[in-house]
Amino acid sequence: MILYFIFLFLVPFQEHHILGAQLFHVGSFPVTPIKLVGIPLVVATLLLSRPRDAAPRPSTGILLLFAAFALFQVLGTTLSSLRLPASDASLLFSAAILMFATNILISSQRRLRMTIRVIVLVETFASIWLYKQYYIDHSPRPSGPSMDSNYEALSLVMTVPLAIWLARYDQRDLWKWAGRICTPILTFAVFLSQSRGGVLALIVMTALAWVNSRHKMRLVVGFTVATALMVAIGPGQTIKRFQQIQFQGQWETGPEASTRARVELARAGLHMMEAHPVFGVGLGQFKSVVVHYNPMLTSVGETGHIAHNTYVQLGAEGGIPTLALYLAILGVTLATCRASQKLPGVPEDISALALSFQIGLIGAMVAGIFISAQYVKETWIFISLAPNLYALSVQAAAMSRKTVSAQPKPAKQMALRPRLRTG
Repeated sequence: MILYFIFLFLVPFQEHHILGAQLFHVGSFPVTPIKLVGIPLVVATLLLSRPRDAAPRPSTGILLLFAAFALFQVLGTTLSSLRLPASDASLLFSAAILMFATNILISSQRRLRMTIRVIVLVETFASIWLYKQYYIDHSPRPSGPSMDSNYEALSLVMTVPLAIWLARYDQRDLWKWAGRICTPILTFAVFLSQSRGGVLALIVMTALAWVNSRHKMRLVVGFTVATALMVAIGPGQTIKRFQQIQFQGQWETGPEASTRARVELARAGLHMMEAHPVFGVGLGQFKSVVVHYNPMLTSVGETGHIAHNTYVQLGAEGGIPTLALYLAILGVTLATCRASQKLPGVPEDISALALSFQIGLIGAMVAGIFISAQYVKETWIFISLAPNLYALSVQAAAMSRKTVSAQPKPAKQMALRPRLRTG
C-alpha cells in the first residue's frame, strides 16, 4: 500500500519541475517519477495477498469501459495515419495503472479509509502552493503545483466533500480534526485560484448537499457565512472575473477575451465533430487544426489552444463514440455510488461516503465544462474507487443485517389471567 499512497501523493505534482520532471525517455515515451512508482506498483499489486476482511472482488465493468475509451482513441489516431502524441499516451497509461491498482488493492474498509485520508492530506498540502503564490509571491493569479489555476481548482473541488466526510465520520478523533482543518483550507483555495469553473462547481455541490441534508437551515447559514468571509478576505479579482463574462461583442479585458475565446473554441470543436463524427481529428490534434474549423478565433487571439471544455475536446479529437464512452463511464460511476448509498442496511458512514463521491464527481463534471480535464487523475481516482466502494458497501450491509438478526429477540410477554378460586 505504501507504493499506492506514494502514487497518490505524486498525482497533484505532475507539472512540478522536480516531482513531475521527465527523467528519461523510452523511445518517445516520457518516464516521470509517477511512472517509476506506477510500474512496481502494478507488480506489487499482483503479488500482494488480500486481507482477511477483504470484500468480494469489485466489478470490472468500469475498467472495461476505460479500456474501450482509451483503445478507441488510439485506434482512431492510427487509422487516420497520425502519430500518437506521447503526452496523451503517457496520461492514458498512468490512468490505466491507477485504475488497475485501485481495483485490486482497495479491498477492505480499512484500506478505503486510509485512501480517503491520504487524498485529503495530499490535496491540502498541494493547495499550500496557491497560498504561497498569492500571499508571499504576490502572484495576481496563483496556479498551484499543476501550473494552471483551473486544473488546480478542479482537484481541490473534488476533495472538499471527502474532507467533510473525514471530519464527520472517521473513526479516530485525530482524523476528524484533520478533516475540520482541511475543509476550510481546500474551500478557500478554490476561491483563491480565481477559477470561475471551480467556484461554480462549489455552488452546484453546495446545492446538492442541501438537497440531501437533514439540516438544511444550518447548511444555508454556514454557506452564507463562508461566502461572506471569502468575498471579504479573498482576492477581489474572483468576483470581477464573473462580472466580465462576455459571449459576444468587442472584448476589452482579459477575462472578457477568455470567455469569447471559449465560445469560439467550442464552435470549432463542434465543427470538428460534424466533419469527423466517428474518429474525430485525432488524439492531440485540436490545437493544430482549430483555426481551420473556426477562423473567428484569430479575432480573439486564440489560434493554438485546447478546447477548454472536456466534452468538446473529447468529441472533437476522438469522435462521438469516444465522448459517449466517457459519458458512459461517468454515468456508471454515479450509478454505482448511488447504489452503494441506497443499499438496505448499509452503515451510515459508508452511505455518506458514497454521497460524497457523487457530489465530488458532479462538481468535477461541472468544472469540466470550462477546462479540458479528461485526463486529470483526481477524476479517475473517484472513478476507479466506485466499484470498490460498492463491493465494500455490499459486504458492510450484509454484516449489518447479520448482526441484527443475531441479536436475541425479546421474550413475548404473556398476559397472566387471574385464577378464580372456588370454595
